[in-house]
Amino acid sequence: MSLTLKSPIKAIQAHGIIGPAAILFVSANIANAANLLFNMIFARLMGPALFADLTLLLTLKLGVLSFLGALQFAFAEKSAKDRDVTRSKTNAYALSWASLKLSVPIMFVIIAASGVLSSWLNFSSPWALSALALAIPFFLPMVIYRGLTQGLIQLPKIVLSIQAEWIVRLVGSVLLWKMGFGLIGIAAAVGLSVLAGFIFSTDNQDLEMRKTVSKASPTINVKTLAVIALPYIILQFAQILVLDSDIIIAKATFSAEDAGLVAGLLLIQRVFFFAFLSASMILQPFVANQNEGDRRHKELLILLLAITSITAAALFIIIPYADLVVTLMLGEAYIQLSDIVWISALTGAVFIISHLCAIYQIAKGQKLAAQIVLGFGIVQLITLTLINHIFADISLYSYFMIKLIVQISCALCLLGLIMFPHRTVRSAPV
Repeated sequence: MSLTLKSPIKAIQAHGIIGPAAILFVSANIANAANLLFNMIFARLMGPALFADLTLLLTLKLGVLSFLGALQFAFAEKSAKDRDVTRSKTNAYALSWASLKLSVPIMFVIIAASGVLSSWLNFSSPWALSALALAIPFFLPMVIYRGLTQGLIQLPKIVLSIQAEWIVRLVGSVLLWKMGFGLIGIAAAVGLSVLAGFIFSTDNQDLEMRKTVSKASPTINVKTLAVIALPYIILQFAQILVLDSDIIIAKATFSAEDAGLVAGLLLIQRVFFFAFLSASMILQPFVANQNEGDRRHKELLILLLAITSITAAALFIIIPYADLVVTLMLGEAYIQLSDIVWISALTGAVFIISHLCAIYQIAKGQKLAAQIVLGFGIVQLITLTLINHIFADISLYSYFMIKLIVQISCALCLLGLIMFPHRTVRSAPV
C-alpha cells in the first residue's frame, strides 16, 4: 500500500515533532546565518564604537519583539487548544486591527521623544530611532499572525515569514548603507523587514476576513488572552535581562571600545540562542494539544538532546579554533575575544535550554517556570552590576563566566522540576 503526500513538508510532518522541528530548525538557522552575515558585514564597516550603536538599536527592536513574543506564544497556545481554524483566523484579523489603536499613538510618542531617548541611552542618532519607530504599527500584527501559524503548525507560512524578514533586512541595510544613509538607512531596512515578516505570515484568505469581521469589534476575549500571555511576558522579560542587558551596562560604564567588544560577544550569544528558538515554537503547540495530566517528556527530551549534541559539536570547533572563529565572525578588531568566545556561545545554548523547559511547563499549565527564569535573570543583573561597580577593572572573562554559572544553575533547576515534580502529600483525616 502506497502513501501519497501532497508536498515534501507534509511528508516530513508525518513523523511527529521531529519533522516540523527539523524544518523550523533549518529555516531558523538559514535566517541565523544571514543575521550573522549581517553583523559580520557591519562589524567590519562600522568598527567597534559605531557597531555598539547598531547593536543597541537592534537590542531595542529585539526587546520590543521579545515582549510581544509573549502574545505570539499566547495566541499560538489558544489556537492550538481551540482547534478551530476559521475562528482563530477571525480572531487574528480582529486583534490586528484593534492593535493599531495602541501602536500608532506609541509610534508618534517615540518619534517625538527620540532626542531625549537617544540622549538617555547614549545613542548617537535620534533619526535612526525615529526610522525604526515607523515600523511599530506592524509589530503586533506580525506576532499575532506568527502566533496563528505557530498554533496551527502552518509551516510554509512560518518559513516564508522568517526568510522574508532576513532578506529585506540584510539586502536593504547593505544597499542603504552603500547609498550613504548610514545608521538611519539600516534602521529603515530593519523596520521594513518587520513589515515583510507580517505580510508573508498571511495569505489572501487571512486578509479577506475583513468581509466578516468588524474592524472595531474584536471577537476574541482579550482578557483571556492576556491571562494566557502573562507567563510568556515574564519569560520574555527574563530573556531580555539575560541576553540583552549587558549592552546597556556596557554602554553606560565601559569605554566605547570595550562596549563594542561586549556587543561582539552578545552577537555570538544570540546566534546560539536564536539557532534553537524554533524548538520552542514547535514544542509549545504539541504540548498544548496533549491531554490534561499527560506527563510524558518525550518531545522535550528529544529537543534537549538535539540542542546539547549540536552545541557540543560547535564547541568542539570553536575552542581550538577560537582565533579563526572570531576573525571570521567579527573581524581582526575583536581578536582579543578569542579566549572567551566559547563562554558566550555556551551561555546562549544554556539559556535556550531554560527557555525550552519553561515553555514546556507553561504549556502544561505550570506558570512558576517563567518566574524562576526571571528570578535567575534578576540575580544575574544584580550580581554583574554590583561586581562591575565594586571591581572596576574586572575582566570580560570573569564577567561572562559569572553569567554562565548563573544560567547553568537556572537550567538545572528547571530540569529538576520537570524530571522530579513536586507532589503535595495530603494527610489522612484523623
